[in-house]
Amino acid sequence: MQKAVDDQAVRELREPAAPRRVLFLAQMPPPIHGVTTMSRRVRSMIEAMPGYEVEHLWLGGARSLHDVGKASVRKVTGFGWLLSRLAARAVTGKRYDFTYQTLAPHGDAALRDGLLIALSKRLTKRALVHLHTQGLEEILAGGSRRQRLLRSMIAGTELIAISGHVADMARRSGLFSRVHDLPNLVIDPGEPGCAPNARLQCGYLGNYDERKGVLRFIDCIAAIKAAGIAVDARIAGGPTKHLSADDVRAYATRRGVGDVVKVLGFVSEAEKYELFRRLDLFIYPTDHDLAPLVVLEAMALGAVPIVFDTGGLREMVGPRFADHVIAEKRDAAAFTSDIAALAAGYAGDPVRLSAAKTAARQRYETTYTPEIYEHRLAAILDDARGAS
Repeated sequence: MQKAVDDQAVRELREPAAPRRVLFLAQMPPPIHGVTTMSRRVRSMIEAMPGYEVEHLWLGGARSLHDVGKASVRKVTGFGWLLSRLAARAVTGKRYDFTYQTLAPHGDAALRDGLLIALSKRLTKRALVHLHTQGLEEILAGGSRRQRLLRSMIAGTELIAISGHVADMARRSGLFSRVHDLPNLVIDPGEPGCAPNARLQCGYLGNYDERKGVLRFIDCIAAIKAAGIAVDARIAGGPTKHLSADDVRAYATRRGVGDVVKVLGFVSEAEKYELFRRLDLFIYPTDHDLAPLVVLEAMALGAVPIVFDTGGLREMVGPRFADHVIAEKRDAAAFTSDIAALAAGYAGDPVRLSAAKTAARQRYETTYTPEIYEHRLAAILDDARGAS
Protein backbone atom coordinates (compact mmCIF):
# COMPACT_ATOMS: atom_id res chain seq x y z
CA MET A 1 0.00 0.00 0.00
CA GLN A 2 2.75 2.42 0.95
CA LYS A 3 4.62 1.52 -2.26
CA ALA A 4 1.56 2.44 -4.34
CA VAL A 5 1.32 5.80 -2.58
CA ASP A 6 5.04 6.42 -3.17
CA ASP A 7 4.73 5.46 -6.84
CA GLN A 8 1.84 7.88 -7.24
CA ALA A 9 3.88 10.66 -5.63
CA VAL A 10 6.77 9.96 -8.01
CA ARG A 11 4.45 10.08 -11.01
CA GLU A 12 3.04 13.41 -9.86
CA LEU A 13 6.55 14.83 -9.54
CA ARG A 14 7.53 13.59 -12.98
CA GLU A 15 4.36 14.65 -14.75
CA PRO A 16 4.15 18.41 -15.29
CA ALA A 17 1.05 20.07 -13.92
CA ALA A 18 -1.58 21.02 -16.46
CA PRO A 19 -1.30 24.69 -17.46
CA ARG A 20 -3.72 27.08 -15.83
CA ARG A 21 -6.15 28.26 -18.47
CA VAL A 22 -6.77 32.00 -18.77
CA LEU A 23 -9.49 33.68 -20.83
CA PHE A 24 -8.30 37.21 -21.57
CA LEU A 25 -11.22 39.53 -22.39
CA ALA A 26 -9.60 42.92 -22.87
CA GLN A 27 -8.82 45.13 -25.85
CA MET A 28 -5.28 45.47 -27.16
CA PRO A 29 -4.09 48.57 -29.05
CA PRO A 30 -5.33 50.19 -31.23
CA PRO A 31 -6.41 52.63 -30.02
CA ILE A 32 -3.35 53.42 -27.95
CA HIS A 33 -4.22 54.77 -24.51
CA GLY A 34 -3.53 53.83 -20.92
CA VAL A 35 -6.03 50.97 -20.61
CA THR A 36 -5.11 49.16 -23.82
CA THR A 37 -1.40 49.67 -23.16
CA MET A 38 -1.67 48.13 -19.69
CA SER A 39 -3.83 45.26 -20.98
CA ARG A 40 -1.17 44.41 -23.55
CA ARG A 41 1.52 44.43 -20.86
CA VAL A 42 -0.51 42.25 -18.50
CA ARG A 43 -1.25 39.74 -21.23
CA SER A 44 2.42 39.58 -22.25
CA MET A 45 3.48 39.01 -18.64
CA ILE A 46 0.99 36.19 -18.07
CA GLU A 47 1.98 34.52 -21.34
CA ALA A 48 5.64 34.64 -20.27
CA MET A 49 4.94 33.05 -16.88
CA PRO A 50 5.44 29.28 -16.74
CA GLY A 51 2.29 27.24 -16.29
CA TYR A 52 -0.26 29.55 -17.96
CA GLU A 53 -2.17 29.11 -21.20
CA VAL A 54 -3.80 32.33 -22.44
CA GLU A 55 -6.74 32.54 -24.85
CA HIS A 56 -7.57 36.06 -26.02
CA LEU A 57 -11.04 37.06 -27.23
CA TRP A 58 -12.04 40.56 -28.24
CA LEU A 59 -14.13 42.29 -30.90
CA GLY A 60 -16.35 45.34 -31.10
CA GLY A 61 -14.08 48.04 -29.71
CA ALA A 62 -12.92 51.40 -31.07
CA ARG A 63 -10.28 51.36 -33.79
CA SER A 64 -8.91 54.85 -33.09
CA LEU A 65 -9.15 57.67 -30.56
CA HIS A 66 -11.68 59.39 -32.81
CA ASP A 67 -13.81 56.24 -32.71
CA VAL A 68 -13.97 56.08 -28.89
CA GLY A 69 -17.53 56.60 -27.63
CA LYS A 70 -19.12 56.40 -31.08
CA ALA A 71 -21.74 53.76 -31.89
CA SER A 72 -21.48 51.82 -35.15
CA VAL A 73 -22.87 48.71 -36.80
CA ARG A 74 -19.37 47.22 -36.81
CA LYS A 75 -19.03 47.63 -33.04
CA VAL A 76 -22.47 46.23 -32.26
CA THR A 77 -21.99 43.25 -34.58
CA GLY A 78 -18.53 42.52 -33.23
CA PHE A 79 -19.64 42.73 -29.62
CA GLY A 80 -22.62 40.49 -30.36
CA TRP A 81 -20.24 37.92 -31.80
CA LEU A 82 -18.09 38.11 -28.68
CA LEU A 83 -21.07 37.58 -26.38
CA SER A 84 -22.28 34.62 -28.45
CA ARG A 85 -18.86 32.97 -28.20
CA LEU A 86 -18.87 33.36 -24.42
CA ALA A 87 -22.44 32.08 -24.14
CA ALA A 88 -21.53 29.02 -26.20
CA ARG A 89 -18.64 28.26 -23.86
CA ALA A 90 -20.93 28.57 -20.84
CA VAL A 91 -23.53 26.23 -22.38
CA THR A 92 -21.00 23.60 -23.42
CA GLY A 93 -19.38 23.56 -20.00
CA LYS A 94 -16.01 24.99 -20.99
CA ARG A 95 -14.24 26.37 -17.94
CA TYR A 96 -11.13 28.41 -17.15
CA ASP A 97 -8.93 28.78 -14.10
CA PHE A 98 -9.60 32.50 -14.28
CA THR A 99 -10.77 35.20 -16.63
CA TYR A 100 -9.32 38.68 -17.00
CA GLN A 101 -11.22 41.76 -18.09
CA THR A 102 -11.22 45.51 -17.60
CA LEU A 103 -13.98 47.81 -16.38
CA ALA A 104 -14.71 51.32 -17.63
CA PRO A 105 -17.40 52.62 -15.24
CA HIS A 106 -18.72 55.38 -17.54
CA GLY A 107 -20.98 55.51 -20.58
CA ASP A 108 -21.91 52.65 -22.87
CA ALA A 109 -18.57 50.99 -22.18
CA ALA A 110 -19.71 50.26 -18.62
CA LEU A 111 -22.62 48.12 -19.80
CA ARG A 112 -20.41 46.45 -22.39
CA ASP A 113 -17.84 45.55 -19.75
CA GLY A 114 -20.56 44.56 -17.28
CA LEU A 115 -22.04 42.07 -19.74
CA LEU A 116 -18.63 40.52 -20.39
CA ILE A 117 -17.94 40.24 -16.68
CA ALA A 118 -21.36 38.71 -15.97
CA LEU A 119 -20.83 36.07 -18.65
CA SER A 120 -17.25 35.41 -17.55
CA LYS A 121 -18.51 34.50 -14.07
CA ARG A 122 -20.25 31.54 -15.71
CA LEU A 123 -16.91 30.27 -16.98
CA THR A 124 -14.70 30.46 -13.88
CA LYS A 125 -14.58 30.73 -10.12
CA ARG A 126 -12.09 33.60 -10.39
CA ALA A 127 -13.12 36.52 -12.56
CA LEU A 128 -10.41 39.19 -12.34
CA VAL A 129 -11.59 42.73 -13.12
CA HIS A 130 -8.87 45.34 -13.66
CA LEU A 131 -10.11 48.88 -12.97
CA HIS A 132 -8.04 51.55 -14.73
CA THR A 133 -10.35 54.57 -14.69
CA GLN A 134 -12.41 56.63 -12.26
CA GLY A 135 -16.10 56.07 -11.59
CA LEU A 136 -16.36 53.00 -9.36
CA GLU A 137 -17.78 55.11 -6.53
CA GLU A 138 -20.78 56.00 -8.70
CA ILE A 139 -21.53 52.34 -9.38
CA LEU A 140 -21.18 51.42 -5.70
CA ALA A 141 -23.31 54.28 -4.34
CA GLY A 142 -25.75 54.92 -7.17
CA GLY A 143 -29.42 54.10 -6.90
CA SER A 144 -30.40 54.10 -10.57
CA ARG A 145 -31.51 50.95 -12.33
CA ARG A 146 -28.37 51.03 -14.47
CA GLN A 147 -26.06 51.28 -11.45
CA ARG A 148 -27.89 48.50 -9.61
CA LEU A 149 -27.57 46.32 -12.71
CA LEU A 150 -23.84 47.01 -12.94
CA ARG A 151 -23.39 46.11 -9.28
CA SER A 152 -25.08 42.76 -9.87
CA MET A 153 -22.85 42.13 -12.89
CA ILE A 154 -19.57 42.72 -11.07
CA ALA A 155 -20.57 41.27 -7.68
CA GLY A 156 -18.38 38.41 -6.50
CA THR A 157 -15.49 39.19 -8.84
CA GLU A 158 -11.91 39.96 -7.82
CA LEU A 159 -11.13 43.63 -8.32
CA ILE A 160 -7.61 44.71 -9.28
CA ALA A 161 -7.21 48.33 -8.16
CA ILE A 162 -4.39 50.55 -9.39
CA SER A 163 -4.64 53.02 -6.50
CA GLY A 164 -4.98 52.57 -2.77
CA HIS A 165 -8.04 54.79 -2.30
CA VAL A 166 -9.98 52.75 -4.88
CA ALA A 167 -8.92 49.50 -3.22
CA ASP A 168 -10.08 50.77 0.18
CA MET A 169 -13.42 51.87 -1.26
CA ALA A 170 -13.92 48.51 -2.94
CA ARG A 171 -13.14 46.59 0.26
CA ARG A 172 -15.58 48.69 2.27
CA SER A 173 -18.33 47.95 -0.24
CA GLY A 174 -18.25 44.21 0.40
CA LEU A 175 -19.23 43.66 -3.24
CA PHE A 176 -16.07 41.85 -4.34
CA SER A 177 -14.78 38.42 -3.32
CA ARG A 178 -11.24 39.83 -3.18
CA VAL A 179 -9.58 43.18 -3.78
CA HIS A 180 -5.97 43.36 -5.00
CA ASP A 181 -3.61 46.35 -5.00
CA LEU A 182 -1.61 46.59 -8.23
CA PRO A 183 -0.09 50.02 -9.01
CA ASN A 184 0.76 50.60 -12.66
CA LEU A 185 4.13 50.10 -14.29
CA VAL A 186 6.05 51.70 -17.11
CA ILE A 187 8.95 50.24 -19.06
CA ASP A 188 12.29 51.71 -17.99
CA PRO A 189 13.08 54.32 -20.68
CA GLY A 190 16.73 54.58 -19.72
CA GLU A 191 18.83 57.08 -17.85
CA PRO A 192 17.14 60.42 -17.04
CA GLY A 193 18.39 63.81 -18.03
CA CYS A 194 19.04 65.37 -14.63
CA ALA A 195 20.99 68.48 -15.66
CA PRO A 196 18.88 71.67 -15.29
CA ASN A 197 18.44 73.88 -18.35
CA ALA A 198 19.14 77.60 -18.83
CA ARG A 199 15.42 78.17 -19.43
CA LEU A 200 12.84 76.26 -17.42
CA GLN A 201 11.57 73.41 -19.61
CA CYS A 202 7.94 72.40 -19.04
CA GLY A 203 5.98 69.71 -20.83
CA TYR A 204 2.64 68.01 -21.27
CA LEU A 205 1.73 64.80 -23.07
CA GLY A 206 -1.82 63.57 -23.49
CA ASN A 207 -4.74 63.48 -25.85
CA TYR A 208 -6.07 66.94 -26.68
CA ASP A 209 -9.00 66.91 -24.32
CA GLU A 210 -9.93 69.68 -21.88
CA ARG A 211 -10.65 67.08 -19.19
CA LYS A 212 -7.04 65.91 -19.36
CA GLY A 213 -5.80 69.45 -18.84
CA VAL A 214 -4.14 70.46 -22.10
CA LEU A 215 -5.67 73.95 -22.03
CA ARG A 216 -5.04 74.28 -18.30
CA PHE A 217 -1.39 73.48 -19.05
CA ILE A 218 -1.29 76.49 -21.35
CA ASP A 219 -2.87 78.60 -18.59
CA CYS A 220 -0.03 77.49 -16.30
CA ILE A 221 2.63 78.44 -18.84
CA ALA A 222 0.99 81.87 -19.20
CA ALA A 223 1.20 82.35 -15.42
CA ILE A 224 4.83 81.21 -15.33
CA LYS A 225 5.75 83.60 -18.15
CA ALA A 226 3.82 86.45 -16.46
CA ALA A 227 5.91 85.86 -13.32
CA GLY A 228 9.02 86.81 -15.32
CA ILE A 229 10.41 83.27 -15.59
CA ALA A 230 12.22 82.29 -18.79
CA VAL A 231 10.24 79.23 -19.90
CA ASP A 232 9.83 76.95 -22.88
CA ALA A 233 6.92 74.52 -23.16
CA ARG A 234 6.17 71.47 -25.29
CA ILE A 235 2.80 69.79 -25.82
CA ALA A 236 2.71 66.30 -27.34
CA GLY A 237 -0.28 64.11 -28.02
CA GLY A 238 -3.05 63.57 -30.47
CA PRO A 239 -6.25 65.34 -31.52
CA THR A 240 -9.63 64.10 -30.32
CA LYS A 241 -13.24 64.92 -31.12
CA HIS A 242 -12.90 67.68 -28.50
CA LEU A 243 -9.80 69.56 -29.72
CA SER A 244 -7.46 69.62 -32.70
CA ALA A 245 -3.82 70.65 -32.74
CA ASP A 246 -4.83 73.94 -34.37
CA ASP A 247 -7.33 74.54 -31.53
CA VAL A 248 -4.53 74.08 -29.00
CA ARG A 249 -2.17 76.40 -30.90
CA ALA A 250 -4.88 79.05 -31.21
CA TYR A 251 -5.54 78.91 -27.47
CA ALA A 252 -1.82 79.35 -26.73
CA THR A 253 -1.77 82.41 -28.98
CA ARG A 254 -4.82 83.90 -27.26
CA ARG A 255 -3.16 83.40 -23.88
CA GLY A 256 -0.04 85.19 -25.06
CA VAL A 257 2.32 82.20 -25.01
CA GLY A 258 2.29 81.17 -28.65
CA ASP A 259 5.95 82.14 -28.80
CA VAL A 260 7.06 79.74 -26.05
CA VAL A 261 4.57 76.86 -26.47
CA LYS A 262 5.29 74.34 -29.22
CA VAL A 263 2.52 71.88 -30.14
CA LEU A 264 4.24 68.74 -31.40
CA GLY A 265 1.28 66.49 -32.20
CA PHE A 266 1.80 62.73 -32.14
CA VAL A 267 5.30 61.62 -31.19
CA SER A 268 7.00 58.26 -31.47
CA GLU A 269 8.09 56.29 -28.42
CA ALA A 270 11.67 57.46 -28.89
CA GLU A 271 10.59 61.07 -29.39
CA LYS A 272 8.43 60.91 -26.27
CA TYR A 273 11.33 59.71 -24.17
CA GLU A 274 13.63 62.37 -25.59
CA LEU A 275 11.03 65.03 -24.76
CA PHE A 276 10.74 63.84 -21.15
CA ARG A 277 14.51 63.61 -20.79
CA ARG A 278 14.81 67.32 -21.62
CA LEU A 279 12.08 68.47 -19.24
CA ASP A 280 12.46 70.09 -15.86
CA LEU A 281 8.74 70.04 -14.96
CA PHE A 282 5.98 67.76 -16.21
CA ILE A 283 2.72 69.61 -15.57
CA TYR A 284 -0.38 67.43 -15.93
CA PRO A 285 -3.49 69.22 -14.59
CA THR A 286 -6.01 66.49 -15.37
CA ASP A 287 -9.35 66.12 -13.62
CA HIS A 288 -10.24 62.97 -15.56
CA ASP A 289 -7.54 60.32 -15.06
CA LEU A 290 -7.14 57.81 -12.26
CA ALA A 291 -3.45 56.85 -12.50
CA PRO A 292 -2.03 58.09 -15.82
CA LEU A 293 0.99 56.22 -17.15
CA VAL A 294 2.41 59.36 -18.68
CA VAL A 295 3.20 60.80 -15.24
CA LEU A 296 5.23 57.72 -14.37
CA GLU A 297 7.08 57.85 -17.70
CA ALA A 298 8.01 61.48 -17.13
CA MET A 299 9.21 60.78 -13.59
CA ALA A 300 11.27 57.82 -14.80
CA LEU A 301 13.20 60.27 -16.98
CA GLY A 302 13.75 62.80 -14.21
CA ALA A 303 10.92 65.25 -14.88
CA VAL A 304 9.49 66.78 -11.70
CA PRO A 305 5.72 66.10 -11.54
CA ILE A 306 3.11 68.80 -10.89
CA VAL A 307 -0.41 67.36 -10.96
CA PHE A 308 -3.96 67.93 -9.82
CA ASP A 309 -5.22 66.17 -6.69
CA THR A 310 -7.47 63.77 -8.54
CA GLY A 311 -7.71 59.99 -8.77
CA GLY A 312 -4.60 58.26 -7.51
CA LEU A 313 -2.13 60.98 -8.48
CA ARG A 314 -1.22 61.98 -4.92
CA GLU A 315 -0.35 58.37 -4.18
CA MET A 316 1.56 58.01 -7.46
CA VAL A 317 3.95 60.92 -7.01
CA GLY A 318 4.58 60.04 -3.37
CA PRO A 319 5.26 62.06 -0.20
CA ARG A 320 8.38 63.74 -1.63
CA PHE A 321 6.14 65.66 -4.04
CA ALA A 322 3.09 66.11 -1.82
CA ASP A 323 3.21 69.90 -2.24
CA HIS A 324 3.26 69.42 -6.02
CA VAL A 325 -0.27 67.99 -5.91
CA ILE A 326 -2.53 70.97 -6.58
CA ALA A 327 -6.11 71.29 -5.37
CA GLU A 328 -8.49 71.12 -8.32
CA LYS A 329 -11.97 72.58 -8.86
CA ARG A 330 -10.79 76.16 -8.40
CA ASP A 331 -10.64 79.02 -10.85
CA ALA A 332 -7.65 79.27 -13.16
CA ALA A 333 -6.08 82.15 -11.24
CA ALA A 334 -5.86 80.03 -8.08
CA PHE A 335 -4.28 76.86 -9.44
CA THR A 336 -2.01 78.63 -11.93
CA SER A 337 -0.70 80.85 -9.12
CA ASP A 338 0.26 77.76 -7.09
CA ILE A 339 1.98 76.15 -10.06
CA ALA A 340 3.80 79.36 -11.03
CA ALA A 341 5.12 79.60 -7.45
CA LEU A 342 6.54 76.06 -7.68
CA ALA A 343 8.10 76.89 -11.04
CA ALA A 344 9.67 80.08 -9.62
CA GLY A 345 11.22 78.12 -6.77
CA TYR A 346 12.91 75.74 -9.18
CA ALA A 347 13.93 78.40 -11.72
CA GLY A 348 15.82 80.26 -9.00
CA ASP A 349 17.52 77.23 -7.43
CA PRO A 350 19.24 74.81 -9.86
CA VAL A 351 20.56 72.67 -6.99
CA ARG A 352 17.03 72.13 -5.66
CA LEU A 353 15.78 71.34 -9.16
CA SER A 354 18.53 68.79 -9.74
CA ALA A 355 17.72 67.05 -6.43
CA ALA A 356 14.01 66.95 -7.29
CA LYS A 357 14.71 65.45 -10.72
CA THR A 358 16.78 62.73 -9.07
CA ALA A 359 13.99 62.07 -6.54
CA ALA A 360 11.47 61.68 -9.37
CA ARG A 361 13.58 58.94 -10.94
CA GLN A 362 14.03 57.24 -7.57
CA ARG A 363 10.26 57.18 -7.03
CA TYR A 364 9.91 55.25 -10.27
CA GLU A 365 12.72 52.81 -9.45
CA THR A 366 11.29 51.88 -6.05
CA THR A 367 7.61 51.53 -7.02
CA TYR A 368 6.73 51.29 -10.71
CA THR A 369 9.22 49.05 -12.55
CA PRO A 370 8.16 45.99 -14.59
CA GLU A 371 9.98 43.69 -12.15
CA ILE A 372 7.99 44.99 -9.17
CA TYR A 373 4.75 44.79 -11.16
CA GLU A 374 5.35 41.23 -12.35
CA HIS A 375 6.02 40.06 -8.80
CA ARG A 376 2.75 41.61 -7.62
CA LEU A 377 0.80 40.23 -10.57
CA ALA A 378 2.16 36.71 -10.01
CA ALA A 379 0.98 36.89 -6.38
CA ILE A 380 -2.53 37.83 -7.52
CA LEU A 381 -2.71 34.95 -9.97
CA ASP A 382 -1.68 32.49 -7.28
CA ASP A 383 -4.69 31.33 -5.26
CA ALA A 384 -2.88 31.06 -1.97
CA ARG A 385 -0.95 34.32 -2.08
CA GLY A 386 -3.56 36.31 -3.97
CA ALA A 387 -6.19 36.42 -1.24
CA SER A 388 -6.76 39.81 0.38
